[in-house]
Amino acid sequence: MKNHFTDAFFRFQRLLVVAEQLSLFPSVDEIEGRLLVLVAMAERGGAPLLVGDLLAQADLASQATIHGRLSRLHGKQLIKYVADTDGRKKYVVSTSKAKSYFSKVGECVIDAGKD
Repeated sequence: MKNHFTDAFFRFQRLLVVAEQLSLFPSVDEIEGRLLVLVAMAERGGAPLLVGDLLAQADLASQATIHGRLSRLHGKQLIKYVADTDGRKKYVVSTSKAKSYFSKVGECVIDAGKD
């Protein structure tokens, strides 16, 4: 018997691979992708993350690796740093380019769900 959920998952993966090869789709590695999702989810929940919150994600990678990946995401214009009112804290927020990235991934999810 055919499993439609399994088929949809592999259609999604195939669409994602194709989309990532497009020049409009930013290239992100696994750690960058997970950081970007964490940032966006926190933002959507109304509580943006501090840089320190992300550096504390020991299950994701070391602090040095996370710092490097944040720098790369910033260089790719997928995140930006926003200083608190007193300038002592820096929040990490997604950019319009990151939101476009998630939109493209969302399109892949919808397309994968179609038979």
